[in-house]
Amino acid sequence: MATFDSIPRRLQRQADLRPDAPAYAVRSASGWQPTSWRDFAAQVRRAGRALIALGVEPGATVGIVGFNRPEWTIFHAAAMSIGAAPAGVYTTNAAGEVQYILDHAEAPVVLLEDESQWRKVAQERARLPHLRRAVMMRGATPIDDPLTLDWEAFLALGDDVDDTHFTRRLEALTADQLATLIYTSGTTGPPKGVMLTHGNLAWTAETALRITDVRPTDVTLSYLPLSHIAEQMFTIHGAATVGYAVYFAESIDKVPENLKEVQPHLFFGVPRIWEKFH
Repeated sequence: MATFDSIPRRLQRQADLRPDAPAYAVRSASGWQPTSWRDFAAQVRRAGRALIALGVEPGATVGIVGFNRPEWTIFHAAAMSIGAAPAGVYTTNAAGEVQYILDHAEAPVVLLEDESQWRKVAQERARLPHLRRAVMMRGATPIDDPLTLDWEAFLALGDDVDDTHFTRRLEALTADQLATLIYTSGTTGPPKGVMLTHGNLAWTAETALRITDVRPTDVTLSYLPLSHIAEQMFTIHGAATVGYAVYFAESIDKVPENLKEVQPHLFFGVPRIWEKFH
């Protein structure tokens, strides 16, 4: 039986199709620094092996709390690649709301952007019985707590896992398998975890990109919350399907300035964004 053409498989295929082309870019003091598809795919494989080392099994869920940046997409794609389901949490959520989602998802591992997000988890750790590890994104203030791992220490765990374990899980993905959980904002009660399959994401990405006519040489700017499926579709699933480059906005306040610098071919916005432009 043929292996399903999942988003994680498409991401790895981009490393073969356009290894030296930029997959993503981040702003530094000296300008925008790109990372190639070859390196991005390798980062995802390494993070996937690290999650395997932490005991994350197919069908498990992992949490992510942070603004749009490479660690978000690497961790997300790595989890999907090994059969786990990532669940993004809004950075504006209060500690109790973060606790509810992580506990509801029974996530054993969570990725956190910085110390402020860690404090939410630390405040509620007594009510997070499933949580075993909190991974901090690159550049976060070091946390002196046995629950935490910095980004490099997390990735290093993957060096002790043979890559065949990652490949085996990647090739075992099926269309009807759970790929991600998208939690609602909770305006009408507790947030609900919407279950999206690998087949759903693969089909939607192809359909959305046919409508937009986006090409591998195009670029986009990622800035809306990645815990929402709309931004995930353009930042993660669409990029893996087509091979265009994703530029990560420095912050929501820097979006106008970043737009002028990046000049993206594709820019996704909600009504409020267009109102602000006007």
